[in-house]
Amino acid sequence: MLSSTSMELPAGEPNAAAAEAWMNFVYNAKVQADIAEYVNYVTPVKGVKPILAKRHPQLAKSQLIFPTAQYTKNRTLEPVLRGQQGQAVTKAFNGVIYG
Repeated sequence: MLSSTSMELPAGEPNAAAAEAWMNFVYNAKVQADIAEYVNYVTPVKGVKPILAKRHPQLAKSQLIFPTAQYTKNRTLEPVLRGQQGQAVTKAFNGVIYG
């Protein structure tokens, strides 16, 4: 199984503009290259590989950061919760965030 990470805004986020600005910053190719270099984790951002190829050629070849089709052919993504189960998780998450 491959895991995936996403950034999402909870419903009712009081400072959505700041959160969206943060997301835009994190998804900038140069910033994402810094993150990928540090955590050695897959990046969804186009333009990161050439940046890492200049800085650290070995990282640009890393299947942990840039998995090939061959590497991922028999893997699945983590499941997305839908329906009542998804709603229950969202409610619990919002309860933690908003009290």
